Amino acid sequence: MKTKTIRKKNRFASVGLLCALFASAAAFAGADVEIEIDEEDRCPVCAMRVILYPTFAASAELSDGRKFKFCSNGCLIRSLLHPEAFLGVERKDIAKAWVQDYFTGRRIDGYTAVWVWGSDVIGPMGPEPVPLASEKDLKAFQRRHGAKTVFDLKELTPEKWEEITGQKETGGQ
Repeated sequence: MKTKTIRKKNRFASVGLLCALFASAAAFAGADVEIEIDEEDRCPVCAMRVILYPTFAASAELSDGRKFKFCSNGCLIRSLLHPEAFLGVERKDIAKAWVQDYFTGRRIDGYTAVWVWGSDVIGPMGPEPVPLASEKDLKAFQRRHGAKTVFDLKELTPEKWEEITGQKETGGQ
């Protein structure tokens, strides 16, 4: 009788250990990690304190490991369109763009996110471009918030941004 009880306890311990290993492996791989912001972080585009807008915070990571934090997705996009002006680097030096999925708040790759513009979502800088984790979230978002345009960050240029938003993107000039 004691042997069975010990085996059951060992099975539960093994399952628990496996779950912990998978969870730590996912965290190590960067999955489901929040965008870390500190009290000192200032948006390189508008100089706003990022910590005041945690729901809209985004970040860019350079190939040399440096990280920049942004108060909003709009400021991140401006810096990606004109990295020379806002980050002091060329576009090829930007390794990653991290944003928060609108529905879950989880960190997702900005280059693989589904982006929408023209919804009722207002961020710290006004109307906000919104990242979604997947196409399946798009219909739900459109029903709730509207969306005039869906776009891909990888294909975005200053000209395309102006076409989508009606805002001429000058790179801080």
